[in-house]
Amino acid sequence: MSERTVDVLVAGTGAAGCASAIGAHDAGADVLVVEKAPRHGGLSAMCSGFLRAAHDRAGAAAYLAATSGRRVDRELTDTMADWMVELPDVLHELAAPLDAEVSVRFGDDQGAHETADLYAWPGRDALGWAGVESIPGFDGYDWISPSKGHNLMRVLHHQVERREIDTWMSTPLVELLGDRNGRITGAVVERDGRRETVHTRGGVVLATGGFEWSSRLLADHLEIPDITPIGHRYNTGDGVDLAQRAGAATWHMWHLHGSYGFRPPGRVAMRNHLGGTRRDERPVAWIIVDQYGRRFMNEAPPAPQDTPYRDLGWLDPETGEFPRIPCWTIFDDAGRRLGPVGRAAWSDPADAYHWSADNATEIDAGWIHRADTLDELAATIGVPGDALADSVARWNRHVADGHDPHGRPTGTMVPLDTPPYHAIETWPIVTNTQGGPRHDHHQRVLDPTGTPIDGLWCAGELGSIFGHVYLLGGNLTEAVMGGRTAGRSAAGAAPRPADRRHDHTQEVA
Repeated sequence: MSERTVDVLVAGTGAAGCASAIGAHDAGADVLVVEKAPRHGGLSAMCSGFLRAAHDRAGAAAYLAATSGRRVDRELTDTMADWMVELPDVLHELAAPLDAEVSVRFGDDQGAHETADLYAWPGRDALGWAGVESIPGFDGYDWISPSKGHNLMRVLHHQVERREIDTWMSTPLVELLGDRNGRITGAVVERDGRRETVHTRGGVVLATGGFEWSSRLLADHLEIPDITPIGHRYNTGDGVDLAQRAGAATWHMWHLHGSYGFRPPGRVAMRNHLGGTRRDERPVAWIIVDQYGRRFMNEAPPAPQDTPYRDLGWLDPETGEFPRIPCWTIFDDAGRRLGPVGRAAWSDPADAYHWSADNATEIDAGWIHRADTLDELAATIGVPGDALADSVARWNRHVADGHDPHGRPTGTMVPLDTPPYHAIETWPIVTNTQGGPRHDHHQRVLDPTGTPIDGLWCAGELGSIFGHVYLLGGNLTEAVMGGRTAGRSAAGAAPRPADRRHDHTQEVA
């Protein structure tokens, strides 16, 4: 087994991993980055690429305190507020070498993102957005679904490249190493089919993402019994397992960013086509009914990709069953022509798919059922015909009245009265999880007593501070700024060159 010694070892090349590597390097550390996947970017490259910023620290802190639901120490949410204020300057600095265009928007300048704040809680007006709009000569990555996240990751990865930070791809971190006192002193990684030991003078930063692709961890920690991932296939919870074996406490393992979507045969799941933010004037073609044919939710909540999965996870106390898993998205032919019902996102070219504009391809494929009448549609999908007809009739009355008891904005409401009618089986989906190792505002991983585990840090969605309601754009800000903090903190733990001692006696943590 070969060996190497560095100041800081970073696991992950998404936004958090790259930011951690940059922060550690700029603090004077010798850094090595390892990445389980064959390509960099992770889930960060799949997302919108817009980060949450703030122009007022006190307002941001108040809003973040509300989103935490009193589950997170105020010191952490206050630190996050500081990061949101600092973010625009940091993003401009990171983007400068590529002459990338950075946008920062607050108030009326937010445009389509103006309604993105989840709730009208105190401090909402302090929040805005920042993002990398474009990069000269860069048109995105060809291995991952198109998004502005490509621009952010190109900026961050370029900063890693220009610092000549050594990066090993297709190299998972499989074991943390520690001394008799519990200090993490390195790790074992798998590279080119063999195991290598990496010793660390400062420590290890875990930026390995969430556990949305681990059926074991989802089953262990979520109340909802069946939820399907759409995100980055390599987010299998490695960081959770590694941190726990090192003695870490975990927090809000139940919390995730998720919605409702579809499971086409032989393909990864796909979400509904609504973006991260609701546009109150944009028609939404469908309603959703349960296995009893009853409508039960607002299909267009303020953040359509964040909390809708919770509506599907209702347990019927009379039967002990989950009658909304699966459920059915119902629309008519006029709605079919309004635009695609689904939207694919992929991190592997083999999963690439572009949903047809009029849903005709998906009807021909059998993903979407079609019937001339509601009775025929009900028989096809196995729900009571009278209940489905009543749900559609009620919906059409709500549209005519301009008021929905479930809270759909009037501008999103369209009638279902133009046959043929359509239905697609609908499931709860998860984009990313938020839980993981608990950490302090320095990103140091904590044990169950709240004591930092010497030599171990985490960043990004691995142990995110969002433990109640997610703030759109918040994970990216947390990844960039929290990653930078973790890297700097880990670098600071490494002895200065004159003080280094090369004792490589290791024990499994």
